[in-house]
Amino acid sequence: MSKEFSFSADIDHSVEQVHAALISEEYWKGRLGGSPTGSVEIASPQGPGTVRVTLTDETDISGLPAVVRGILRGPLVMERTDEWGPLDGGVARGTLTGGSSSFPVTIEGRSELRDRDGGAVLEVRGQVTVKVPVVGGQVEGLVLQMVEAIVSGDGAALNAQLAGN
Repeated sequence: MSKEFSFSADIDHSVEQVHAALISEEYWKGRLGGSPTGSVEIASPQGPGTVRVTLTDETDISGLPAVVRGILRGPLVMERTDEWGPLDGGVARGTLTGGSSSFPVTIEGRSELRDRDGGAVLEVRGQVTVKVPVVGGQVEGLVLQMVEAIVSGDGAALNAQLAGN
């Protein structure tokens, strides 16, 4: 069972500034928020102006619903990979994938960064799939909330970094 999503974040800076931040090591290391269990791998797979980033972090499960905690096989370690292509004509495109080794969930999406009213908008569309009989639909809703929080957090982090905070 899969659920589709579409989330966006408005960013109060030019698309050129936002793209430069998205392909920077500083931005991605900042997204871990100093987590002692997190790691980041950064590469430029398609040359200058591109990036592939894999973030891995262990998530505290105490706040998760009992139905989710009951399904977990060990600690909840989440992995997220973002890829961004070069900025071309005021637009950059990328992908977002994610999952967990301890939970049967996959996240697949397409990202787009473009101009919007003197600023930029980051839009992510895709789908979440949870392969758990009976409760998969309930869990997909929770994962969708997590994806929305990721996109919103990315927008806030980009605004803060570009504002110099």
